[in-house]
Parts: sequence; structure tokens; C-alpha cells
Amino acid sequence: MNSKKANWAFLITLFCYIGLIYVAAFLFPALMDNLFFSNFFVELTVIIPILVFALISGEKLDSFLGFHKIKISTVLKTVLFTFLTVPTLTLFNLISQLWVENEVAVMLEEQQAGQMSFGVLFLSVGIVAPVFEEIACRGAYYRSFCKSGSAFKAMLMSAAVFALVHMNFNQAAYAFVMGILAVLLVEVTGSLWASVLYHSLINGSNALLMYGALKADPGIYSGQAVEITNDFMIYGIAVYLVLAAVTLPLAWAVLVWIGTKEGRSGILTGIWKGRKEKKDKMVTVPFVLGLILCLSVMTGIFAQLMSQLIFR
Repeated sequence: MNSKKANWAFLITLFCYIGLIYVAAFLFPALMDNLFFSNFFVELTVIIPILVFALISGEKLDSFLGFHKIKISTVLKTVLFTFLTVPTLTLFNLISQLWVENEVAVMLEEQQAGQMSFGVLFLSVGIVAPVFEEIACRGAYYRSFCKSGSAFKAMLMSAAVFALVHMNFNQAAYAFVMGILAVLLVEVTGSLWASVLYHSLINGSNALLMYGALKADPGIYSGQAVEITNDFMIYGIAVYLVLAAVTLPLAWAVLVWIGTKEGRSGILTGIWKGRKEKKDKMVTVPFVLGLILCLSVMTGIFAQLMSQLIFR
């Protein structure tokens, strides 16, 4: 399994995703209005194509994906790492909101997440999404890209895939950064379980905060969108910029700490030193086509074209 096959899987994933959104929304509107089921089927479109390609390529999924046991102490350090990287992710989230709205908040509000069981919400965004997306992005895509080039470039490519499959600029902004951090965590721990835990903690904590806000006021985010000005957003960005400047170096120190304890102390410097290693092309035609398709969806161009075709 290499980058060429991974890029084809990426393009097919996008076609499946778009097909699901349009076809299922037309045929089964009630099902797609349900947050749990709509999210579950979207996650299936992310994970199935890349795993099918991996199996066809003869990969043994258990070793290929990298699900290895991790120590309890490493789990605790991962929790600390998560806490220290939240300001950085929040910073990129806020920067994106200078131009676009908070997509997750809008989605949860529109689907009345505050009126549903928190257990179901957490299962959807705190367990299903992290497990499926980590298997796909930090597991299959990252390992495939590594076979075609340096770990550094594979990290950037898998982070780009992770960002693009979210199909909106808001989530893509911080998902790209999160994708890089998750790869580094996988490398120092030697296990995909670390990034699953990391992703789950990020998603779960956000779900808890938003659920509480929506429970208290079902229209809180649409109201905030009107009240919050760019000046206020810039003030928030400045605050989180300072927080990120303090916490991100500490998060890096935790990565080094984990790597030392796991006997992988040279892995981080190795990723940087080997960044120019070349084996095969990572960016191929299917990836470029997928990028164009994603950007057309994210900018609304694709929806305009579809509406013109349907209602001509």
C-alpha cells in the first residue's frame, strides 16, 4: 500500500461522501437529520475505501495500522499532552472564524443536540469519529504515505487528508494542526491508540462544553454569531496566541518525555532530519482532483453547480 493507492482511496472517499450527502438527504431526509446516524454514515465513507485498498494490497491490518499496547503512564502523559495542545487548536479555530462560522456549533444547534442524550452525542463525536478517523488518517493514510517518502511529508499529507475530509474551512484549519500533532504522538508512543485517545479527548471535551451551552440555550450559537464582532474575535486570538506560545513548547517537552520513556527518544529528530527523503511521488493526480473537489464543496461552488443542473 503506497501513496498512489492512498490517493485513489481519498478521491473515492470524496465521491462517496458527496454522494451520501445528496442521495441520502433526498431519499432518507429523516435519517440524515439524525446526528448520530448521519455522522456514522459519513465516517463509514471515510474509513471503508482506504481499508479496502489496504486489504486488496495484502496489508495485515493489525500490524499495518499500528494498534499496539501502551503503558498506563503513557496514557496519562497523553492526557497532559492533550490539555497542553488545546490552546493551539483553539487559536486556529478562532482565526478561521474571522471568515467563516463555527461549523461544529452550527451543526449541533441545527440538529438540536442539546435535546438529545449526551451519551449518544458522546458516542458519535467522542468515540465513533475518533476511532474511524484515526484508523483512516493516522493509520492507513499515514502508513501508506510513509512507504512513498519521508515520515515528515507523510505527516503533512495525512494531516491534509484529515483536514479536507471535514469539508469546511473552519474545521480544516485546526484539523490540519491536530493531524500533525497526532502523528507526532503516534510516533513517540509507537501506537495508534495514543492518537485515538487524543482525538477522543479533544472531541469529547468540546462536545461536553457545547452540549451544556445548548442545553441552557438552544439558540446560543446563532445568537453569538450576530453579537460577536471581528474586534472581539481578534482579542480572543491575541489571548490564545499567548497561551499557545506557553503551552505548545510544554507539549513538545511532553512528547520528548514520552519518547524517552518508550525507548523512542530519537524519533522526533529523525522525522525532521529525514524530511527530504524521496521514494515516490506522494502528490498524484487523484489527490489533486480530490483537493479541487474539496475546495469546490467548501467554497459552495459545487452546490451552485448541482442546483443549476437539478433545477435547470
